[in-house]
Amino acid sequence: MALVVPFLLAFVGGATDMARAYSAWMTLQAATRNAAEYVATNSISVAAATNDARRIVCEETQTVPGFTPGVGGVVDTCTAPTTFVAAYTVSSVAVGATGAHPIATTHIRCTLNFSTLLPYPFLPQGTWTMTADSTYAVIRGR
Repeated sequence: MALVVPFLLAFVGGATDMARAYSAWMTLQAATRNAAEYVATNSISVAAATNDARRIVCEETQTVPGFTPGVGGVVDTCTAPTTFVAAYTVSSVAVGATGAHPIATTHIRCTLNFSTLLPYPFLPQGTWTMTADSTYAVIRGR
């Protein structure tokens, strides 16, 4: 019994951390995808795209371990996860676009540092960096 209990506790701790990591990763992926869709559909400039993307990602990831709210505890301006608009274009000359219905394309990249509850042998110590990328294109005005 004394030999089995430590292994069972390590298994339970590992399963708990893996479940937390999977949940955080899925939430980050969904938030990044939703931010890319919102930015491509609604944003009017690169500055607006950056603010919109950060706001969407921050609102959707506020329950994830590693989330850090902005100054004064403001959720919409969180500092973690970090959100980067890698590309934002609105084109009326692309194939399928018109002057009245331009095609907007955006690429959003988010990163989040995740810490495990316990240190594990054979696994990286400290924090793990989770990254999510999403590209979205839409014909506006239809």
